[in-house]
Amino acid sequence: MHSAIISAIAGFFCSFWRVFKESTLYRTFDRIYSAFSNSWQKSVIVERIKNFGNADLEKNSLLYKIIHLPFLIMEKTGKVAGKKISSAYEGSFILKSVFAFLDNALSLNTKFYGLIILSAALSRQIFAFSFSVKLAVISAISVVMLLVDFNVTDFFKESMTVRLITSIVGFKNVSWDFYNKDNIKKPIAFVLAILIGVLCGVLSQKSIILGIIPFFGLVGAVLVLKYPIAGIFFSVFSAPFIPTMVLAALIVYTSLCFCFFSLKEENFKWKIDGVGTGLGFFLIFMLISSMFSFNAKKSILVWGMYLIFVGHFFIITNAVKTREQLYSIIKVFVIAGFFVSIYGIAQYLFGWNTANAWIDEEMFENATMRAYSTMENPNVLGEYLLLVIPLSIFLVLSTSFKTLEKWFFMGTAAASALCMVLTQSRGCWIGLFVTAVIFVTFYNGRLWGLLPFAILALPFVLPQAMIDRFMSVGNLEDSSTSYRVFIWLGTLSMLRDFWIGGIGMGEGAFRSVYPFYSYNSIIAPHSHNLYLQLLTEGGICALIIFLITIVIYLKKMSGTFSDRGKRSRDGIVALASISAVSGFLVQSMFDYTFYNYRMMSMFFMIIAFSCCICNIKEGNAIENN
Repeated sequence: MHSAIISAIAGFFCSFWRVFKESTLYRTFDRIYSAFSNSWQKSVIVERIKNFGNADLEKNSLLYKIIHLPFLIMEKTGKVAGKKISSAYEGSFILKSVFAFLDNALSLNTKFYGLIILSAALSRQIFAFSFSVKLAVISAISVVMLLVDFNVTDFFKESMTVRLITSIVGFKNVSWDFYNKDNIKKPIAFVLAILIGVLCGVLSQKSIILGIIPFFGLVGAVLVLKYPIAGIFFSVFSAPFIPTMVLAALIVYTSLCFCFFSLKEENFKWKIDGVGTGLGFFLIFMLISSMFSFNAKKSILVWGMYLIFVGHFFIITNAVKTREQLYSIIKVFVIAGFFVSIYGIAQYLFGWNTANAWIDEEMFENATMRAYSTMENPNVLGEYLLLVIPLSIFLVLSTSFKTLEKWFFMGTAAASALCMVLTQSRGCWIGLFVTAVIFVTFYNGRLWGLLPFAILALPFVLPQAMIDRFMSVGNLEDSSTSYRVFIWLGTLSMLRDFWIGGIGMGEGAFRSVYPFYSYNSIIAPHSHNLYLQLLTEGGICALIIFLITIVIYLKKMSGTFSDRGKRSRDGIVALASISAVSGFLVQSMFDYTFYNYRMMSMFFMIIAFSCCICNIKEGNAIENN
C-alpha cells in the first residue's frame, strides 16, 4: 500500500536523524539541554505551578457551588423525574417516527430516497404549473431507485476505496452499523419521506439550497437529539465554514439536546472543574458590566453570544466520555483546518477574491495579496491556524510511520503552516514562534540543534516580500502598526476613567465612549487587543478572572503533561493544547481575537478538548501509541 516514494522519504529523514544524533553538535546541545532541563524541574516556578490550585478545595469553595448551582438543579431534576422523562422519551410516537426517518436516511436506502426525490420533483412540477424535461428525467430515475430498494451504507463495509479514505484520515475502525435495521421500510418513515419531499419541491422553486434544507435539517436535528455528541462533531467541523449565527444556532440546539439527555439519565453527574468555574464567573462579571453598559441593549446581545460560545465548553467536557471520542473530534477539527488551508493556498495562488486591503501599499509594494480563506480576514485565518497547527503536529507524533494516517496529517500540518505564511499576519507569525518554542522545548529540546540549519534555509525558502514584512514588526511607519498604537493609546486614556467596572460589552458601547478619547481622530470598533478589550468591557475584575482561569488551565494541562508523560497521546495533546493556547494569547496582544465569534468559539473548543483528558476515566482509555 505504501509507495516507493513515501518509503524513500521516510528513509531519508530516519537516516538524517541517526547521523545528526551521532554528531558533536548534537552531543554538545544535549548536555546544555539536560542542564537547563534539570534546573527548570527543580526551580521555584515549577514548584509554584504544581501547588497552584487544588481539586478538593475547588469543589468545597463557595465560587464552585455558585457556578455548579444550575447544573445541580438539573441533576436533582433528573433524580426525581429521570425515569418518567426517559419513559416518555422511549414511548413517544413522534420520536419513534422521526427516528425511523433518521435510520432510513442513514442507511441510504434507495427506495426511501427515491420516494423523497419523486415527491419533490412532482410537487415542483405541479406548483410550477409547467412541464420540465429535466424534472421528468429526475422522476424516472427516482422510480428506478424505488424498484432497486438497496441500503447503500451496507456497500461501504466492503468498499476498498472507502476503507482507504477512512484509513488515511485516521478512522480505521468505522462501524457502519449505526442505524437500526428494524426501522428500515417502516410505513411512517415513508409517509414522512413523502411530506418532506413535497416541502423540498415547493421550496426548491426559490432556490435549490432552500429546497434541500428541510431534509438535511430534519436529519441533522433528529440525529443530534438522539446522539448529542453528533452536534459537537458538526459544530467542530463546520465552525470555520458556516455563518456565525448558524453556528450559534447549532451549538444552542446541541446544548439543549444534551441538557435533555442529562435530565432523562437518573444518575447523570455534571463535571465542573476549576476552568469551568472560572469561565462561569467570567460570564457573570461580563453580564453585570453589560447590564450597566453605555449601550445596554447591544451589550446584552453580545453577552448572549459569549454565553453560547463559552458555555459550549461545559457541553463538550460533559458529553465526551471516551478517548476514542475525544481523538476523533480532534481529528475532525484538524481535517476542517486542512480544507481551510488548501482553499487559502489556492486563493493566494490563483487570486480568488483576494484584495490588498490589509497591506500598506507604500511600504510593501511587492506584497499584493494575503490569504484569508473562509475566515474573511487574514489575521483571523492566522489565529485559527495557530490552533490547528499544534493539533496537527500532535496527530503526526501520535501515529506510526507505517500508516498512511501519519503522512496525511504531515501534509495537513505542512498545508496549515504554508497557509499561515500566506496570511502575512505578523502577529500570528510571532504567536506561531511562541507555539513552536513551547512545544519543541518541552517535547524534545534537543531539536533546537536544528535551529541554525532552519535559519540558514529561510532566505532560500521565503520570498523577500515576506521577509521584509516580518522585519517590519514594530515599525511605526507601517500604517497597520501605527493604527494599532494610536488605538491602544486612546483606549488607555479611556481606561483612566472606566478601569473599575468597564463600559459594557460590544461595539455599540465602545463606539459610544471611545471617540471622546481617540488619538488622531481614529475611529475603531474595538481596541485591537484582547486584554485591553476585556478590561474596557468588563473592568479589572473581568480581566483578572479571565487571566486566573487561563493560569488554572495551563497548570491543569502542565500537570497532565507531567503525569501522563511526553510520549503518551494524552501528554502530547496536553502539550499541543498549551502551545496552541499560548500562541493564540500572544497574538491576542495585537488583535481583539474574540471580535470574530467563530474564532472565540474555536478557542474555547480547544480549551474544552484538553480539559476532557482529565475528565475521562482510565477505564475508557485507549492504548497509547
